[in-house]
Amino acid sequence: MFFLFSFIFFNVFASNLNNPKRGRILYKHDGGWVDILTYSKERNNQEGISTEGAFTASERRRVFWFVLVLIPLSWTSIKIVLPALPELGNVFHSTAGVKLSVSLYLIFFACSQPVWGGIVQKTSCRQTLFYSLVVTMTGTLIAMSSFNLPLYLLGRTLEGAGMGAASPIGRTLFTDVFGRKELARRMGVISGCAAIMPAVAPITGGYLMTYIDWRAIFGFFLLLCVAYFYFAFRWLPETRINSVDEGVVTTRKLVGTYFSILRNTHYWGYIIPYATMTGGLLGYYSAMPFWYHSQLGIAEDTFAYFAIPTVGVYLIGLIVAGLLIKRIDLEEILTLGMLLAFCTAVVTTLLAILKVSEVASIVGVLSLYGFSAGLVSPNANAGVLAKFKQVAAPTAALVAVGLFGSASLTSIVTMNLYIRDTLWPVAGYLGTLSLIGLAASYFWVWRPYRGKDFAKG
Repeated sequence: MFFLFSFIFFNVFASNLNNPKRGRILYKHDGGWVDILTYSKERNNQEGISTEGAFTASERRRVFWFVLVLIPLSWTSIKIVLPALPELGNVFHSTAGVKLSVSLYLIFFACSQPVWGGIVQKTSCRQTLFYSLVVTMTGTLIAMSSFNLPLYLLGRTLEGAGMGAASPIGRTLFTDVFGRKELARRMGVISGCAAIMPAVAPITGGYLMTYIDWRAIFGFFLLLCVAYFYFAFRWLPETRINSVDEGVVTTRKLVGTYFSILRNTHYWGYIIPYATMTGGLLGYYSAMPFWYHSQLGIAEDTFAYFAIPTVGVYLIGLIVAGLLIKRIDLEEILTLGMLLAFCTAVVTTLLAILKVSEVASIVGVLSLYGFSAGLVSPNANAGVLAKFKQVAAPTAALVAVGLFGSASLTSIVTMNLYIRDTLWPVAGYLGTLSLIGLAASYFWVWRPYRGKDFAKG
């Protein structure tokens, strides 16, 4: 996959050297070269920010409910297997191999996003959804029936690649149907439901593991996918009414779109805080079986409950963000969330200095971090998707690449942290993430936002 993307990127870049305005030109439109960001801005001005009028109330409701299930379903696939990881290490005689399966899942989950985003842009959300569910169910079936580590890794890799479509499909559906502020509110609801999964999915997986066995976890998830496939086939409407070019969407144009988005600092200003906050939480959830079960000896069907406070406080953050968006701009909420995350890192450092290292301390500081993530998540999503509304599918794919690419890296780090009698590793982890996110939000979101305010004044 890496070499395929490298080949495509090289060929597109080389061909663009002959463009009259290389570096910002994406494709020809109406007989001339058009910059995707300028075109998107003009289309938003001409058509208005919201496209809700193009859809009936029934279609909007159905889109909302299908996305409301799809995104948590993808999070379930990540988290439901966590209680089985220590046991799988014994089954396959390789704890390192099982840890690798977590990283491989997240890496392919992230790397498949641009592919799915391109397929959405070239075909439709419905069609792409069905392709992805077939890949997911195939991977789940392989993992469930695996008898050795390589087969299990193959199954989890396919499962991750298939579920990678959930984010670009869900975000594209929402961006097609809802306007900027409504998008932020709806994303808050989706984020809230998805946030429950890191607690609900491992608890469910823990009971399946305890009372049946680890294969039952994959069997249960397979049934969920089959049910979703059936209902989506019957009732999910098509929403792809906007396209950046009325002509054929080629691979060259799609890759050029990705380059154009990646060169824009607005993308990085929103995605880096989102990736450090939510990706940081994902890293923590991935490490829970190794922190609480392997290091602290807490039972497999018990440690998942420690995610409930973090999830609960994250939900409170989402609720607060939903209330604040009615009064202040999302850029202000985003910056506030990053400042609170940095304060959480400072508190964790103070606890480490005082040699406080109980389980309650770990859960407490990660819950505070979760509150900050709740403020950042819906507003970062809405900010970046509204900015690139006319290329929603590729943008949504890149958002998810940033998130789950970050999650794969943070998971590698957290699964190898030693936290039995010290908070210093946790303090370093949270401090690094919050500083990176705060710097990105300040330079690429806050300063441009304040500059516009001063210009208006």
